[in-house]
Amino acid sequence: MTGLLRHINQNRILNHTLFWCSWIGGFTIIQSFGYGAADYWAWLVYYLVTLPLFVAHTYVIAYWLVPKYFFRNRYLVFAFWIIVLLVIVSVGELIISNGFIWKLVKPENIQPGNYLNWQNVLINGLGNEYIVIVFLSVKVVHFWTLKVEEKSALVNRKLATEIELLQFQSYPRSVLNVMDRLEKLALEGSPQTSEMIIRLSNLMSSMIATRRTDKILLCKEIEMIRSYIEIQRMKLINSLPVNLMVKGELNSIRIAPFLFFQMVEEGFVILENNQENSDFTILIKAEPNYLLFSMTIWNPDELKTKYNHTVLENCRKYLNFFYPENHKFMSNFEINFVEITIEIYL
Repeated sequence: MTGLLRHINQNRILNHTLFWCSWIGGFTIIQSFGYGAADYWAWLVYYLVTLPLFVAHTYVIAYWLVPKYFFRNRYLVFAFWIIVLLVIVSVGELIISNGFIWKLVKPENIQPGNYLNWQNVLINGLGNEYIVIVFLSVKVVHFWTLKVEEKSALVNRKLATEIELLQFQSYPRSVLNVMDRLEKLALEGSPQTSEMIIRLSNLMSSMIATRRTDKILLCKEIEMIRSYIEIQRMKLINSLPVNLMVKGELNSIRIAPFLFFQMVEEGFVILENNQENSDFTILIKAEPNYLLFSMTIWNPDELKTKYNHTVLENCRKYLNFFYPENHKFMSNFEINFVEITIEIYL
């Protein structure tokens, strides 16, 4: 018995109980509205006594006829059994109500003469079908809602896996971009070697810690960006024209890891082949309910390297996952100009 009860869905039992209680209460009020307490009591007794009949009728159709015949396109057999059940339940209800219920609680409702004639049976039976229709409608809506939720959960799981993979990929790519330069500095015996190793080690530690969280403080993301800028200056030229402007409160806002970092990283890929006369500006502005990231790269001549649109697509996935309805993503690409703007409404 314990094993059997373990498989019973208690929430489902509760939902069915609430449905039938609502049906009893609702139609008791409808039938008795405007009358005295005696009528409320009479109709309540009526619906309580006939409840097993309606429950059996409804469940036989919903859990036997519909899956066995209707879903298998056996419509004639389905219609036959619907008619048979309609007659059986209608006759049963007329007998119970006239022969028992109304005699005890409301004699004036007793139908005189042959109340089991075909007209009464048909009219009463068709009237009883509304509860079946309501029950099936609720099941359809519930089933549809579950399917929508399952589909949404599946999409979110897939997107979460993609985001996790993107975060994992961002880590080695950022490190590999500076490893070649570090190797050259070491072979040349450059005094910058030890400093770059320290900076790179600190950046790697921050990135490893960041990968373990869903969101990080904005100030941590900016710290990684600053470290990466300094490493790139050592890798390229110390006078590299990179302007990082930060405004607002940074210690209370959390963002998706590497959201801005990957944009800056790709900016340096472009800048590496367009160092002369280029201007690289990064603006991060934080307000209580608003966050702005803007990045522009400008060169008087044509840019030799174009922006990688895969990075843009990855950024859109980040935004759609973490801020599905609360962001704007804008980009503008010209021959000598790149502009990317992200607005997030917190």
